[in-house]
Amino acid sequence: MIKKIIFITFLFLSFNSFSQNIDQIRSVANFSSESELVSYVEKAKLKGLNLIQIEKLAVAQGAKPSELQLLRKIWNSNTDQISNVSDLGDTTIDSSFGTVENIDLDENKNIVEIKRFGSDFFNNKNISETPELFIATPSDYRLGPGDELMINLYGASENTYSVQISRNGTLKIDRAAPIYLSGLSINSAKKRLIKSLSKLYTGLLSSDELNKVELDLSLSKARSVVVNITGQVTAPGTYTISGFSSVLNALYAAGGPNQVGSYRNIKLLRNGKVYKTIDLYDYFVGGIYPNLYLRDQDVILVESYSSLINIDNGFKINGLFEIKENEKLSDLIKFSGGFSSDSYKDKVFINRIDSYSRSIVEYSLENYDKANLKDGDLISAKTVVDFVENSVSIEGAVYLPGIFDISNAMSVKQLIESSKGLTPDALSKALLYRTNNGVQDEIVSLNLDNKSDLSIQLFENDALFISSAKDISLDQVIEINGEVNNPKEVDFKDGLTITDLVIMSGGLTTYANPKDIRVFRNISIDGNKKITKEINIELDDNLIPNKNILLLADDIVTVNSFPFRRNNEFYNVNGEVALPGLYSLKNQNYSVYDAINDNIEFLESASISGISIIRGEIRVPVNGNKLLSQGSSSKYNFELVSGDVINIPAKNKTALISGALQQDGIINIDRPISAKKAIDYVGGFTEKSLKKGVYVEYQNGLRKVTKNFLFFKFYPRVYPGSKVVVPEKDENKNKTSVGEIVGYTTSLVSILALINSF
Repeated sequence: MIKKIIFITFLFLSFNSFSQNIDQIRSVANFSSESELVSYVEKAKLKGLNLIQIEKLAVAQGAKPSELQLLRKIWNSNTDQISNVSDLGDTTIDSSFGTVENIDLDENKNIVEIKRFGSDFFNNKNISETPELFIATPSDYRLGPGDELMINLYGASENTYSVQISRNGTLKIDRAAPIYLSGLSINSAKKRLIKSLSKLYTGLLSSDELNKVELDLSLSKARSVVVNITGQVTAPGTYTISGFSSVLNALYAAGGPNQVGSYRNIKLLRNGKVYKTIDLYDYFVGGIYPNLYLRDQDVILVESYSSLINIDNGFKINGLFEIKENEKLSDLIKFSGGFSSDSYKDKVFINRIDSYSRSIVEYSLENYDKANLKDGDLISAKTVVDFVENSVSIEGAVYLPGIFDISNAMSVKQLIESSKGLTPDALSKALLYRTNNGVQDEIVSLNLDNKSDLSIQLFENDALFISSAKDISLDQVIEINGEVNNPKEVDFKDGLTITDLVIMSGGLTTYANPKDIRVFRNISIDGNKKITKEINIELDDNLIPNKNILLLADDIVTVNSFPFRRNNEFYNVNGEVALPGLYSLKNQNYSVYDAINDNIEFLESASISGISIIRGEIRVPVNGNKLLSQGSSSKYNFELVSGDVINIPAKNKTALISGALQQDGIINIDRPISAKKAIDYVGGFTEKSLKKGVYVEYQNGLRKVTKNFLFFKFYPRVYPGSKVVVPEKDENKNKTSVGEIVGYTTSLVSILALINSF
């Protein structure tokens, strides 16, 4: 019963803690630093929230527009590499740019998607959707509420005003009546200011140079405008953007037209009426930028396309193109950049839908500007085949292979002369490939030593191939290995000798035995029982062999070393010795005792009892005191192998006690004590201490554990330099298992059901 109560309490606390964590993640009110935003984004991502969800939560908690913009930048950035995100200065524009996430719509990577012309612009990550803020104010920019102006007066009177146009469209300057500037260009606003401020500064209208006052007007910060983007776009919605933004900037922020959205019929609605219709092909093809600045509450409507044409082959840009009514085939060719270099340009083929079937329509060059197009047309131009008229070709063992004019190579002999003649490895046999009706269907065998074959007349597209000795040679090698500097396989050549082969392999090594070189030759083809023949060769100091034999293909040559030779092997000595370093294993069965006698002189600080051998990742304890007293026959005398490290530590009069204790500690000892006593020195055991698991590790790496007999524990002795380790109990053994928890829960549900039944 007690366990059930504890379990129910635990569940309640867990759910309460979980709710607090969720509330903490959703709380985003009054961010005070960039680091808090980074932390918020990381927690939201861990909980599976997306950008739109956390923005709504942030707005509900009172986040400012500038904080939302910074939040988006952090979300789309690697939070470990964010730098200078918040350093935006006073020119920061509250904007909804960047809210569109990149969604991979291509579920099947093996399907090649046909791109729509112009879609690459909206998929280009290198383009910034925000307009350049630090530019001269365009002459056609119209002022409106929220614009901040800088008015400079200089000359006979000097003054500077930094003012903002109010929601009513007026500007208020001390001692002057409100001045209405909304809807005016910078030049018109300047004229109105001069007229209005002339009552305060009479020099503005004066023609006297001494009393003249000049006025300069500039836009210090553009207002933010709210626009609605609707219709067939990737992310329709309401966007807060800079007053310098154009229709193209706004469309980029919304992800551009979607799969059925029009690139050529984009309407800008202002005050409920169509103010401008924009064709993006003017920009994509002609570079004419839709430089139309947006105003507050403008609506951008992207309608569906009316006709879509697919250019399949033969043009510089293949893909889907949108065509307006009355546009012709010549217009489409212009959009596609024209024909590709290898296309047949005098005719275009259109695969067209006719009610319930398709048909092929052909248009010639003179009709391109008259040919009408229909929705769903599939257009292609034919590719010119690699067919060269009035030509013959030659390949193989000639100095200048290739295609030649048949008028200068009318016979086999003339064609060979046109190719600058035969190479030295050319064979007398050649093949002439004849083409009939575009197909190579005849082969004529030629003998170039025969004059009649050389005088054979050639026809258009004949191809002559002359073989070389290399074409019929087999890949044959000889292998050399053993005590040479560069064991390798070399290409077999007639006349190759042992001396040549040794030189080609970089010469003999220091340990090579020139009196023991063996050639292994496969003689299985002789029909004997023997498969391999072994030839022994000796070389003198000048590498001259005692037998003059020529090597054959597939021979294997081995250069042996001197008998009984073994590689040198070494061990290291580290620690408190007179001369630490690298030493050789002088003979077989070389031991630690031999190494101590031959090379090791202990310092006074050396701990003889702490000697150990480190072999790879294994530490081998050595009882140094007993080894030195018992000699080479001691059971503590280990045989060394190459790479061993003999480690001699310094004397240490302390012992380290750590683990599940009241506290870890270091104690001074000058004589052996019990591990239990050492543990008592640092405060003793805790409830988590596993007393029967206490062990002591000595300086040489040897470990001794506590022995248990009935109710008695026999703790190991602790010597200077030792470590006492107290393990921690496994708490899982005392915890309620998952099966028990499920049982408790089932019982609780049954009890509640029973209570409800009364």
